[in-house]
Amino acid sequence: MIEFNKKITLKLAKLSRLSLSNSQLENLEKDLTSILSFIDQLKEINTDSIDPTSNSLDQNLILRDDLAEDVLSNEKLLQNVPESELGFFVVPKVIE
Repeated sequence: MIEFNKKITLKLAKLSRLSLSNSQLENLEKDLTSILSFIDQLKEINTDSIDPTSNSLDQNLILRDDLAEDVLSNEKLLQNVPESELGFFVVPKVIE
């Protein structure tokens, strides 16, 4: 397990562009060490027999019928745009 010391924490703070006081550095060291310790505990759990898509909640998905509806025709939709050409939206160039 990696333990965070002052040197590593200072480097991490510098890379993150954080300005931290000594007490904040100490708290961050403790917190990061605790997080890594928890991650190590999670690595020890045997998940070989667990389906990767399983859910801990006993819920089923609510399904609906997939019905195609013609809500707007292309002509009606293009009536609301500032500019169209050949049945498509005309937008300003982004890359030249």
